[in-house]
Amino acid sequence: MEVDTSVLREKIKNTLRLMNSAETQAYSLATYFQTVIKARTPKKTGKTAASWTIHYHKTTDSVTWEIRPDGRESEVAFLEFGTKPHVIEPHGEALKFEVGGDTIYARKVYHPGTKPLGFVRITQDDLDKSAREIAERLLAHIQHLWA
Repeated sequence: MEVDTSVLREKIKNTLRLMNSAETQAYSLATYFQTVIKARTPKKTGKTAASWTIHYHKTTDSVTWEIRPDGRESEVAFLEFGTKPHVIEPHGEALKFEVGGDTIYARKVYHPGTKPLGFVRITQDDLDKSAREIAERLLAHIQHLWA
């Protein structure tokens, strides 16, 4: 008995090629959305926007990447979700800040809080949509290949 496996081998080879292409697209997507979230991050000093980094992990079964604000997680949480009104007290003797060019010293300040910006959630929603589109195209190509 003789079995010709050339068609099967070709389909497997093409499926693996598609998978590698999807992996490359996913990494490009991560790089793109790193740029997007940096652009959406408020830039009072620019340190938080500059902190976004891609962490890429590949195993035999999966490829995972995440974009994180390394070392600036609490700042991002305040920007993302806002803050309630709160009192700011100095670590030393007094707070020092400028208002209208004048230097002000205070023992405490009543901060009115900040509004949530939601820029991380907006970026995540956009990223999820793009990732779904890539996955759907990949599945369509694989189904076509194996039909």
